[in-house]
Amino acid sequence: MEYREFINYIKENSAYIAGEGGTTTINHVIKNNGCELDGLVIMEKGSNISPTIYLNGFFEEYKNGTEINDIIVRIENIYLENRCNVQFDVDKLKSFEGIRDKIVYKVINYKSNEKLLEKVPHKRILDLAVVFYCLLSKDKEQSATALIYNNNLKLWGVEVDDVYKAALKNTPELLHSRIKSMTALLESINNLSEEYEDEADYNKNDMYVLTNDSRINGAACILYENVLYDFAQKLDADLYILPSSVHEVILLPKIELFKKGDLVNMVREVNAEGVAADEVLSDNVYEYNRTERIITM
Repeated sequence: MEYREFINYIKENSAYIAGEGGTTTINHVIKNNGCELDGLVIMEKGSNISPTIYLNGFFEEYKNGTEINDIIVRIENIYLENRCNVQFDVDKLKSFEGIRDKIVYKVINYKSNEKLLEKVPHKRILDLAVVFYCLLSKDKEQSATALIYNNNLKLWGVEVDDVYKAALKNTPELLHSRIKSMTALLESINNLSEEYEDEADYNKNDMYVLTNDSRINGAACILYENVLYDFAQKLDADLYILPSSVHEVILLPKIELFKKGDLVNMVREVNAEGVAADEVLSDNVYEYNRTERIITM
């Protein structure tokens, strides 16, 4: 089967999972950096929320010889394992007041997401775009989110600035920032530790990772009030900000030891070889001036 035949076959032959009165649908989704995916949504009768199971990877397995019926069984198992993980009253999504306290933001590359940005409210900052989503649930294992589209703003009767204001307040409160030295982070990984505590002592010769406590979309922490300023004050130096992915950035003191040209080359090399296409944030290195409290390129 070709790709479209495969997608339709999966949709039709997974209908039994939804049960009597349930439905299966295919949603075409534009993800970060222009990545487009097709997701299967299985909705049992009486349900109003369900995980999306993306099928593109399964098609690659099918082309490599995996039996399609085995794929459907795996999809069923994924659905059964995750269908009860999200407990949320979707009626709250119908009004701005119902969802206001769950609106947060993330940062993505502006140029690489022009198609997506036509559909979603956003703010441009440097070569990045701030976009908004609803944090429906969050725990140590996983989180459930819903990207906010222009249609949502029309339904709610609000402007992008209303959403932006809510996200500025909520994001640092719901997704706490974390800073850890690269040395300590590697040590914690080697020791299989899940701890990600901020450090009391800082070394100007080390690299530091800035993310949030879920380690998802943590690059947004560069916009949190006073996070960069407080860290720069502790290092007693301005900062270089290396966008290692949408999930985290690396902070370095702006001292003679580090050359911006070398840092730019490093970021671009890592993006090309070591970061998933949908997780790349930028090829640029930013600078933070602690006196003026601004980020520049």
